[in-house]
Amino acid sequence: MYRVFKILAISVPVTLLIFIFAKSAFAEKIIIRVDEKSFPATYKKENKWEGMDVDIIRETLSRANLEYDFVEIPFQRSLYQIKDGQIHLIPDLVKNEARSKYLYWLGPTRITCIGLVVQEKDQHLPIKTTDDLITIALQKQKKLGYLTGASYSPFFDDRLKHDTLLNEVLNFLPDNSQHRQMLQLGRLFGYFYDAFEIQQRMSDPIFAYQYKGLALHSYRIEESCTGAYIGISKNLDKKVYQKIMHAFQTMHEDGTFADMYLRWMGSKPTF
Repeated sequence: MYRVFKILAISVPVTLLIFIFAKSAFAEKIIIRVDEKSFPATYKKENKWEGMDVDIIRETLSRANLEYDFVEIPFQRSLYQIKDGQIHLIPDLVKNEARSKYLYWLGPTRITCIGLVVQEKDQHLPIKTTDDLITIALQKQKKLGYLTGASYSPFFDDRLKHDTLLNEVLNFLPDNSQHRQMLQLGRLFGYFYDAFEIQQRMSDPIFAYQYKGLALHSYRIEESCTGAYIGISKNLDKKVYQKIMHAFQTMHEDGTFADMYLRWMGSKPTF
């Protein structure tokens, strides 16, 4: 009898510890990378995170009954951290083969094209292809701003790997606000940015003043008109991932996603 009680005394606490650990692991808090400069996908208003992607994420995680926190960290660093599972979600991403090795994909949340921001005097320059872009950059002897770690299209990614001349005309920086300031000072010819986002920023009363003297050129990076997705770390617990995907699916089924899309984009989604 003494041995039975002794075994119970040892096994019960151990079982409880295992149960508590399993429960806490499943109840992992979701860490989401956001950027206050990515209006209207993610931005801050009165010290609160807002935006189309923020609304989608909040509703999705609420339906999945998951706790979450928003963190603001540099884009390039966030890609390393999501690989390691230090953060779990990054919104407003272009899906590609390299990222698919360490990310699941939620979405698309909208369709995106990558455009070129230039000074107003340059908005009608004859640019239709990447080759045109390189030629004019060389003529002007000014570089083009490129966000470090960004992936804009398979076509452009391939050119970056193999085209020395393209790399020579690019200025790599971790923050597009630096590119904007350099462009306004005349130190760059232009910089790349999500065409939808930049149009929204340029027309919004809160942000428009930041783009004085700038315009969006009609050029779009080849093959860049594609879906914008929310990347999910493959290091996230599989059951948690499945809960997130199921919750997002229910948003499509009951019309919540379509309503959110209409509110932000001005039309119903066609995908």
